Amino acid sequence: MASKADKPLRKVLAENLRRYRANRGLSQESLADEAGLHRTFIGAVERSERNISLDNIEKLARALKVSPYELLRPKADPLIVGPTSG
Repeated sequence: MASKADKPLRKVLAENLRRYRANRGLSQESLADEAGLHRTFIGAVERSERNISLDNIEKLARALKVSPYELLRPKADPLIVGPTSG
């Protein structure tokens, strides 16, 4: 059985994109307009149907006012800040 950490990155991106878009109160069409992408492309990414480029991840992140890594980070994955001792 696959763990939550084994979730495909495309699925993580889809869930994060949908969550950030909803939190900003944007429709797929509004997000597409702000990012300079097509509405059907946004829907396909949110359904994990598209293999998206880094350029388009950057456009979406900019439109959502988040860092690109936030779209790729699993929801339960804490962000490590600063050096770790080892």
